[in-house]
Amino acid sequence: MIRIIVVEDNAIVRRGIISLLDEQEDLQVVGAAENGFIAIELLEKGLQSDILLTDFNMPGMDGSILSEKVHVLFPKLKTIILTMHQRNDFVDRARTAGASGYILKDGNFEELFAGIRRVNFGKEFIIVGL
Repeated sequence: MIRIIVVEDNAIVRRGIISLLDEQEDLQVVGAAENGFIAIELLEKGLQSDILLTDFNMPGMDGSILSEKVHVLFPKLKTIILTMHQRNDFVDRARTAGASGYILKDGNFEELFAGIRRVNFGKEFIIVGL
């Protein structure tokens, strides 16, 4: 079972992502947060996860900063950025911050599921359609 924390500031989008992921037999959402600060707090309190799936743009702490902090504080936790930004500079920021995945929100569900599974097995997964 791949354990996932979903970090997304939009409550409707967050709940939609959780619902999609929970339909997969091998994926389990173990936590959710509306920003990076809450995600870090959950992890510091001991929440165990394999993947942190985070939006890029969020108030206070964007996904690249969150990924960077997670990479330092919880090095075994893999980060995937789920975003609407199809720009190389955003992809570069995510990679520099330690993210293993970069997936577009307007992609299909199968890409999201495949990306989570691939990143969980230590591979990079970048889908940007550039």
